[in-house]
Amino acid sequence: MIYRKLFDWIDGDDACEATAVTLHSAHDPSHDGERDFIIRRVKSLTETGVSIQSITLKYQEHGLELVPENCLHDMDNFESFLNEVYDSDGWIETMIIKVKIKESGH
Repeated sequence: MIYRKLFDWIDGDDACEATAVTLHSAHDPSHDGERDFIIRRVKSLTETGVSIQSITLKYQEHGLELVPENCLHDMDNFESFLNEVYDSDGWIETMIIKVKIKESGH
């Protein structure tokens, strides 16, 4: 809710813009469809026009891992990487996604 209010505030002034933001996306490690949900969410995020700068995965038991650079802009690579994570019992608890917001025409 705070972010929605922040973006509404930014949108309320033509001279104000946000160029970067960090997103925290919580996930349910026990849900069978979570892998597919994560893939759909990252794909829909890229479709908004933002540029993903980094994705850090926080695992239920294994700490943090930075997603490789080649997976940030190629959904096939991201999906393959995520399949390897889940196939090795790496249950994702949170994704921390840093994005750059691009204004249209810039």
